[in-house]
Amino acid sequence: MQSGVRLSLFINYFVFAILLNSVGIVILKSQKLYGVDELQASMLELFKDLPIAFVSFVIASFLPRIGYKKAMLTALTIVAFACIGMYFGNSFLSAKLLFASVGVSFALIKVSVYSIIGLVTNGQKEHNSLMSSIEGVFMFGIALAYFLFPAFNDENNQDSWLNVYLLLAIMCVISFLFLFLPNLTKDMKYQELILLMI
Repeated sequence: MQSGVRLSLFINYFVFAILLNSVGIVILKSQKLYGVDELQASMLELFKDLPIAFVSFVIASFLPRIGYKKAMLTALTIVAFACIGMYFGNSFLSAKLLFASVGVSFALIKVSVYSIIGLVTNGQKEHNSLMSSIEGVFMFGIALAYFLFPAFNDENNQDSWLNVYLLLAIMCVISFLFLFLPNLTKDMKYQELILLMI
């Protein structure tokens, strides 16, 4: 697979691993900073999980018509704005909107990535290799989430943890550019070129 597209897939899964597995951290922050009770804060799990299930079920059969590239670009745009919204909104409502956006976007990314891997790999060995690499990046993102948010904490600024979302928004923009820029189609296999132009 062309290196720019491969790198974009890795960044996508890395960013979403951090976001999906930060819900516990945000639940605790919501109770501490936004004054919501434990029951209200735990609703963030539903805001994350329900969109994933719903969108995955509804969009899977329509995604080939929409185009995998467009779906991923849309997902990255949604999440980038959601991260920026969380940074500036700094509220429980912003957190709910963030995780709803993450759920919808991850469903688009997940279905697109699985479909793309099947279309642009030659043989089971190459398919398994790329799938393992992506899953490895995802697991690394999961582990990093538990270190990333504390690393941004500042005892003198209770909102310093929100800087993580600016970093994630920047990573979404970088991944977007890898997918969007025309020069990514140079020297690509014919089937991948057709796929990305959909």
